[in-house]
Amino acid sequence: MAVHIFMASEENYEICVKRGLVGLPEAKESKSHDNIFDAMLSRLAMIKENDYILMYIIGSKELRGVWRADGAPFYDETKVWEDRIYPFRCRIKTSEYCFEHSLMLNDITDLRNNNKIWTWALQRSTGTNAMFSISNQEFEVLITEYLKINPFSQNIWRIIEPYPFHESNILQKVHTDNHKLKYEFSVMTYLNYSFAAGDFKEIFGNYTDYLSYIPTNLGREMDILLMYSHPHNPMTILSYDIIEVKRDVFDENALSQLIDYESWFLQKKVSGDMKMLRTTAVAKSFSDEVIDYVNKRNTIEHKPIKLVQYNFNESAEFELKQI
Repeated sequence: MAVHIFMASEENYEICVKRGLVGLPEAKESKSHDNIFDAMLSRLAMIKENDYILMYIIGSKELRGVWRADGAPFYDETKVWEDRIYPFRCRIKTSEYCFEHSLMLNDITDLRNNNKIWTWALQRSTGTNAMFSISNQEFEVLITEYLKINPFSQNIWRIIEPYPFHESNILQKVHTDNHKLKYEFSVMTYLNYSFAAGDFKEIFGNYTDYLSYIPTNLGREMDILLMYSHPHNPMTILSYDIIEVKRDVFDENALSQLIDYESWFLQKKVSGDMKMLRTTAVAKSFSDEVIDYVNKRNTIEHKPIKLVQYNFNESAEFELKQI
């Protein structure tokens, strides 16, 4: 399962653990308001019940936790925190872990420098981050570090004033235009929601975990990364699938970006083992140049790129079809 990390001030953290609730800030009114709104929805859509949730305290630069998601994420404008509205929400509950001592940022930085974790992303290439997710394998590394400094911890977290249950409504909040998904983030919201539910395995196979908005040192983020664990050893990842998403036409520029990710991942993460890596393009349609290149690459180099077309119909049903 993915593990999600929310940013919080010390004051807001106290409210989070008192009310059993985490949230992302509202989109500020601007020309790009609706796009930012759907960007927040796409982040929230990654969460499913019982996923682990941790909180990074901005002021003290420490990681605290560990909780679990209590139900599905939802949108709700009821005021809970004092400084602003955080309407993109998920309830949290206690977990089997209750650590007295937190992990400090410099400890986590050391883990990154030693390549023990690599999806930690306090900053995005486009600016600050309000929430990001890491893989289950990286979470186990963090738990090991927690246990080193908490050998005798017997605390029990308690949610003092649990926030009321809300049905998930985030798909109903996605922006559309003439029965079409309005932004790339809108498409990402539906994809993340589907992957969190374990959908589309008839197209992508038996993936066991997935992440979105994965940082790279290319100055950009991969849209989605599917992971496939060994059936008898879940901590061993056998292969990956890099997915690049476009709202409309997947053109040559998008294809070049996907191939850049493929090259980077081959070099940095799988030691050049092409058998461990697949690549997929998801879009409404594909340019003739992309289709021609994909066919030639498969024929000449035996390196397939899966082309998957999405459809969003008037009944707000989201479908995928491999072409």
